[in-house]
This record gives sequence, C-alpha cells and structure tokens, in this order.
Amino acid sequence: MMMVGGIIPKNPMTESAQAIVPPSSLTHQHITAVVNTLLENAQHRGTVRILDLGCGNAWLLHHMMVAFEVLRPAIRFDFFGLDVSDAGQQDTGYMNEAIRYLTEHYPDLPWRERLRLIPATNRWPYSDEYFDFITNNQVMEHVFDHDFVFREIRRCLRPGGVSVNLFPLREILWEGHAHMPIVHRIRDEKLRAQLMLLFAKTGFRKRYHREMQRRGWTSLEEFARVFAHVLETDTNYISARKLLDTARRAHLHASFTYTKDFFIAKALSFMGCRPYRYRNVGYLESLAFFFGRYLSSITLLLRRIG
Repeated sequence: MMMVGGIIPKNPMTESAQAIVPPSSLTHQHITAVVNTLLENAQHRGTVRILDLGCGNAWLLHHMMVAFEVLRPAIRFDFFGLDVSDAGQQDTGYMNEAIRYLTEHYPDLPWRERLRLIPATNRWPYSDEYFDFITNNQVMEHVFDHDFVFREIRRCLRPGGVSVNLFPLREILWEGHAHMPIVHRIRDEKLRAQLMLLFAKTGFRKRYHREMQRRGWTSLEEFARVFAHVLETDTNYISARKLLDTARRAHLHASFTYTKDFFIAKALSFMGCRPYRYRNVGYLESLAFFFGRYLSSITLLLRRIG
C-alpha cells in the first residue's frame, strides 16, 4: 500500500484504477495522469515530493493523494500546497478551509505545515532541489511575474524534476473567467468593458448570473465595468512565444507534450472513461498544440536538467 507522508490511510482503496474516486474536475484527472505517466517513464528512489502551486481549495491535492494510493502503491509520497495571500481569485479564509478539508481525509498529517500562504513576490519557503514534481491547475494566467515563478520552479525542482502546468495561453479564443470570446485580448479596459456589455446583451451572461448574488450586480453595465477591471487586475495571459522565452531565461526545458491528451480525456469522459496513462506520439503532440492553444488550456512541462 502506498504511504502518504509515512501514514497508511485508514480506509485504503482497492488496487484497481477503476476504484479511483472521480475527480472534482477533468483538469484534476489530467494533471494526475500526466504525473503518473512521467512516474512510469522514470525510476524514482525514496520519497516523491509533489508541490501543488496555487493549491486553492486543495481538491487537486486530495485527488492526487487518492489516485496514487491506487496507481502507485509501492511509492511513498509527500504532498505540499502553496498559494499567495494577495491574489483576487479566492474568498477570505480559503486556506483554513483547505486545511480543514484535507485534515478530514488525512487527519494524521501536519497540514498547517504542508499548506503555505505567502505574498506573491516572496521567495518560496522551500529549500533548493526539494520537489520531484510541481503542479498547477489554471494558475499561470494569474501570474504577473512569470520570470520569478519560473526561477522558483527551477530552484525548487530536483535535477530531472518536472513541473506540470495546465492553463490557457493568450492565443485562446474563449476567456474562461468572463465566459466570453476574446475579451482578454483587448488591452484597453474601457473598450473591453464595452465589448463585454455587448456580449452580455446578446446572451453571454453565465458569469453575470453566477456571481449576481455574491457581487450584487444591479445591471449588465455594472457587471461589464467591474469584470473588465477584474480581468485587468487578476489575469495576465502570456503568449506561447513569451512563455518559451521565459522558460529559456530560467534554464528550464519547455515542452507541450500531453496537450492533446486533455482533449482526448474530455472526449473519453463522456463515455465514463478516465485515463491515467498517456502516450507520447511525437509529431501529433506539436500538431495538437498548434491548433489546441486556440481552443482550450495547454499542458506545459517544465523540466529541470542539471
């Protein structure tokens, strides 16, 4: 049975991939599958340490813990979570809720030490070469200093370690926070608000209705004005070219392997299938990235070499 931080869970799952609890989102399953595939293709000795960057409500952390009990029962894992205290995406007190949530499922682990909340500009509270994997789910479009984050990723990864990142690039046609097309590409905030109001009046109101009660919208005009500012202050979409340049400056090897598998996993999910192993099929990876970056989130692997 796999040990999580040296603790054997009280209610271990059966050693069958079909027994994995369905993830709270397809993105959680995908990131877990990428890590599992990378584990299969490499030999790891000792404890495998995984950091979830931008851990939020800790659901991805929990899913990885449950999944690897089944997928990798012979490996010992230590899981950690890191988030920033000055981001605008989370509600007040979310880290305490995340600690409470994980404590309910794994009460013997020191989650107040394992989950950390720091200012975005602070150096990460980990020693050099500490982690085998650093994951993040829909985080990089909220980062304003990618150079700093990529340098910290490299510093905290062990030689040969990999960061698995799932997020949308600037090229994407659909802005997933406003639930509207191309509004993130408009640099002028007033013009963006006008376009968002036009889209809202023609039926793109999912975000308006979703946050109506919490924010107390009084009109579509107010929604467009406020959310156009939210996109200005809380998102920072980066293009593929800038992404590769940033990785190069941080001395990380960047690739978009397994971008195609997110689309495949989406299709298979409609048939009740949840793949946890992927295949690298060479040229198809580049082709999927070329078209896929306009349609959905891409999968970025940042590998530390040396």
